[in-house]
Amino acid sequence: MSVRSHCGALVVFVVCVCLALLGPVAASAEPAIGPVQDNWSAALAYSVLNPAAVPQGINDFSCTPAVAHPNPVVLVNGAFESMYVNWSMLAPLLRSEGYCVFGLDYGTVGGLHQVGPLRESAREVGAFVDRVRSATGAAKVDLVAHSEGGLVGLYFINQLGGSDKVATMVGLAPITNGISAYGLLNAIATNPAVRDAVGAVIPAVADGTSGSAFVRETGMSGMTRPGVTYLTVSSRTDLIVAVGESQLPAGPGVTDAVVQDSCAADLTDHK
Repeated sequence: MSVRSHCGALVVFVVCVCLALLGPVAASAEPAIGPVQDNWSAALAYSVLNPAAVPQGINDFSCTPAVAHPNPVVLVNGAFESMYVNWSMLAPLLRSEGYCVFGLDYGTVGGLHQVGPLRESAREVGAFVDRVRSATGAAKVDLVAHSEGGLVGLYFINQLGGSDKVATMVGLAPITNGISAYGLLNAIATNPAVRDAVGAVIPAVADGTSGSAFVRETGMSGMTRPGVTYLTVSSRTDLIVAVGESQLPAGPGVTDAVVQDSCAADLTDHK
């Protein structure tokens, strides 16, 4: 990894910790549909001023799956991001293609999303999947998950009975095997004082660290299950998650795609 990648990951992590320490984020009570965005920075900027914003085309529980797309799509956020920040471009695109599209903010602590213990987060996602299946009449859903959401989705599939409810699991820069942040998170894990201080405001950090008990539990009996199709998409220019941290073991129904294998000049980052 380059010095630029190393420093970039540390900067992002420190900023996220600082946001957590600053306390709850104010949010209006009523969700409001936000505009379609074509990049993460614009979505984040809009969300800061409109924290209750949700993407267009999401969470229509009267949606009837089309014959061509029988599985509703459940979008699973990455750490800290609202579903608007994560999916303001993809959700309306999927809806325009005829999919029923759903998503949730989970693991919320002090106004920050996706920072709670990951076992609890996986249960939240599982309960939401059941709600979607009940509303749409679909036997299975397709999960599309970003970053932390990729590991949470795998835990749901592997440990909470989700293998009978998920047809396809797509991870976009997923932390499939946990992450080290180039050693930073592993160093935190070995320092009780620092570990407890970070864990008090961001419980997900310990669970999402490579080699954690949560990651090991997720992979008990293997990281994949028969009957589920898997796709991971990673990038060699990702400043947060290394390619090897994203990919699943090779096996039936598993595709591990790297952006630069299709387009060598693409500099796709984590967002």
